Amino acid sequence: MSTSEKVRAAEPAAAAPHPLAYLYPITFCSGIILISLGPVLDPIIRDLGAPLSQGGLLAAGFAAGRVVALVLLNACLAKVPLKWLVVGAALLQAVGLAVPALFVHSFPLLVGFVAATGAAATIPIVVPVMWVGAHAKHFTEQAMLLILIFFALGVVVSPLAIGAALALGASWRWVFIGEAVFSVLVAVVIGVVPLADVPGRENLRFRHMREAAGYAPRLLALILAAMFFYIGAEHILNIWLAEFQVETFGAGQGTAATALALFFGGIMAGRFLAVPLTRRLPASRILAISCALMAVFTVATAFMPTLAASQALIFVTGLGTSAAYPLLSSYINRFPARFSGLVFSIITLVVIISGAVFAYGAGPVGENLGMRTALALGAVPAAVVVVLSFFLPTRPSDR
Repeated sequence: MSTSEKVRAAEPAAAAPHPLAYLYPITFCSGIILISLGPVLDPIIRDLGAPLSQGGLLAAGFAAGRVVALVLLNACLAKVPLKWLVVGAALLQAVGLAVPALFVHSFPLLVGFVAATGAAATIPIVVPVMWVGAHAKHFTEQAMLLILIFFALGVVVSPLAIGAALALGASWRWVFIGEAVFSVLVAVVIGVVPLADVPGRENLRFRHMREAAGYAPRLLALILAAMFFYIGAEHILNIWLAEFQVETFGAGQGTAATALALFFGGIMAGRFLAVPLTRRLPASRILAISCALMAVFTVATAFMPTLAASQALIFVTGLGTSAAYPLLSSYINRFPARFSGLVFSIITLVVIISGAVFAYGAGPVGENLGMRTALALGAVPAAVVVVLSFFLPTRPSDR
């Protein structure tokens, strides 16, 4: 066994007996922050007087910050242990949320601070998947599903808490302050929790990208294409679902925010159900079923005649789509461990671009054609993923 292989085998055991569990609070935190723009979009638009068509700029700003963070993470921060990257990111996140809550009254300036928050929020999203890709080679699909169950738990809790706060009369500013306080608490917790680093991390150079892309170019292209369209479908729901409920059914802001909790509650439940399926069916087949259900129920949710029916179907939509993201992410185990961080960062870059494009594009569609059409638009990219899934490898040895 080579030295690098010995390090890779020994690292998780040296950090903790069950190192996967130490990733759960990180993914929980990232879920809470990542989803919080959707529930507060309507209050922000009304408070700052921004037009509906520009609401997607917040998502675009968040995405721009994430791109900057990915570049820095891969090109400059390889020598910083993952643990301290997460702690520093949580503290920066707290600043990015607290300052606009207290001082900002301009929509363009708010977009800038949201970009800083997006940069900070990227680190706890990337780190757990990097770790799994490097240390969980023999149970990658199950590990991805487990850590992303806690991500889904975060995105269930967040809109429920935000919705309750808004229903009680709190403004979006108090929501941001609460999230800033929570970010500081997360930084303290992660600071005392042992977390194994990923061995062999290097600052990104062009040769690394060439080597990673050349290892399995067809597989990488398929993963990136499928992730682009899947995230496009999901982000339309993430950003616009609450606004859809307000505009279409006249729902209160607190009630509308619970729609996101129902969606991600379905995702969390579906991921529990999908874990045993990964032992019986190839990941690509589960992916096809998942995105087909997403396409069908997204359209059904958009055109339901009543709020109650729409709320019920959004849970089913989440249940159907639950397996797609972790299964697509699990394909990084087809690459050598030294590429895990880079490959997932490339995937995350595609996620960011897709989220910004589809989330922003849904705004003008909603303003001109109605929010039902804008929401139903998510079925199109979901259907594209179904087609792409039949080109993904089905055997573990294929690439």
